[in-house]
Amino acid sequence: MTTAVDLIALAAPDFGGALTRSPDTSAILDLPVKLVDGRIIPYKLLLKQKGDRVTAQEETPQHLPPFCPERHINPDGTFCLYFTGTTCLNVIDEESARAWLETVYRYLKLQERVRLKRRWPNNDTWAHGDAAYHQRQAQAAATAINDRMLSALTDGRLQLKFKRSKGRPILDLWIDSTHIYSVWELDKRVINQKQRCFCGMSGLKVAKRVRRCADHAKRASELVLALRDWEDAEELYWRAMQGKSCCGTCDSCPLRR
Repeated sequence: MTTAVDLIALAAPDFGGALTRSPDTSAILDLPVKLVDGRIIPYKLLLKQKGDRVTAQEETPQHLPPFCPERHINPDGTFCLYFTGTTCLNVIDEESARAWLETVYRYLKLQERVRLKRRWPNNDTWAHGDAAYHQRQAQAAATAINDRMLSALTDGRLQLKFKRSKGRPILDLWIDSTHIYSVWELDKRVINQKQRCFCGMSGLKVAKRVRRCADHAKRASELVLALRDWEDAEELYWRAMQGKSCCGTCDSCPLRR
């Protein structure tokens, strides 16, 4: 029976790599990663297989820290390569083995940029722990509203501010320094649905109002609540990480505080 690791072994030479099997379900992958400046970093990765899933980590931490949330390295040293809620990297055939290797290769190239910039170099990444589920919900809601909202979310320009009115909690959504709309937190409803819809679409004669513009009132509420839950989940994640040592390679890591 051809296993996931067997399939990776067959595809590895296309990436300049070579795989050595172990008696159990693990293997060692020698993978030279070529950078844009021509340098080559020789990685020696420990692969572990469980069914169709294969994890990767440095056999002995040499080029990467043993643990770093900001660099998407899990506490057990395995690489956080994707979010299972949206991506499947199970290795079941030659094509998926190549996709797995391509993901690992890109991940390791990004790690060199992290080393130089001392931060993750782009916004194409998932939040930590359970926060990723709320991030996905926020992305879906923002996408349903318009491209501007999704772009602001992706660029990290959405801000959530909390206030009260007559004792009732309100969540305000801002893009940069501009207030976009507010939501009654407990009612999960956009305040003032007679206002012009923030999507910018117009009807035959007049600008569309929030309450009559597709499902944007519902989506707007979902976006705000997902952002709130995302923030709360991130905070819980970092609380759980307190007590672990910071590797010191990323300037903005909360573990440095």
